[in-house]
Amino acid sequence: PLTQHPLFGLENVVLTPHLGASTAEAQERVAIDVAEQVVAVLRGEPARYAVNAPLIPPETLSFLAPYMAVAGRAASLAIQLCEGQMGEVQVYYYGDLASHDTTPLRAAVVKGLLSAITEEHVNMVNVDIIIRRRGLRITEHHGPAHETYANLITVVIAGPGGRTSVSGTLAHDGPHIVSVNEFWVDIPPGEGYLLVCENLDRPGMIGAVGTLLGRYDVNISFMNVGRHERRGRALMVLALDEPLTPEQLKAVRQIPDIYSARLVRL
Repeated sequence: PLTQHPLFGLENVVLTPHLGASTAEAQERVAIDVAEQVVAVLRGEPARYAVNAPLIPPETLSFLAPYMAVAGRAASLAIQLCEGQMGEVQVYYYGDLASHDTTPLRAAVVKGLLSAITEEHVNMVNVDIIIRRRGLRITEHHGPAHETYANLITVVIAGPGGRTSVSGTLAHDGPHIVSVNEFWVDIPPGEGYLLVCENLDRPGMIGAVGTLLGRYDVNISFMNVGRHERRGRALMVLALDEPLTPEQLKAVRQIPDIYSARLVRL
């Protein structure tokens, strides 16, 4: 260590070794800070003092934090509905979201995309590393407020079977999925399974699916229908308390005027 320096001779200077901060009080405070940040991360919140995290103002994190669940939910639903291998991913942020650093939302999207295939922890620190390592092609777009929703997140995945899009927003009770493949729906927060069917909008379709599920003793907790026009193509979304077996899902697909049916997990 340095033993001679002009500062040593000044009466108004107190010098300590590098470990001068390692007092009992300081170590206790450090331990509390570490424990609080561990709890925050386990809750899905960002660590406040991560030395290698992007510099994002606390007020930005506070505003974006509830939308991380929206982004993750939209991405998870989109990847499960995508047919074939995931291609390029487009993420659109509308409204006040677009004026902030969307790194936390990008991390939530990547976590949702990978949730079905890995338990790898994705956060603001490692999200770009994971994107590069896995060869993900993700492009982000920022735009003004949507015509219907003040803040909206849309995840679009290109795949061999075509384009899959899911949009979500934040309501008073949590994240809501409000659009699937350009059909306006309303899927409230919750856990379980979704049966997503594209079908012809005609009398008896809802009854046919409901009757079949009743025969299998599968309970429906809610259902929602989105359509572009009367008796045109529609999207039927049913929340199920139990999953369908492959044979049961095949039976749903065999109902006349059902174009497709997929089972996803929330």
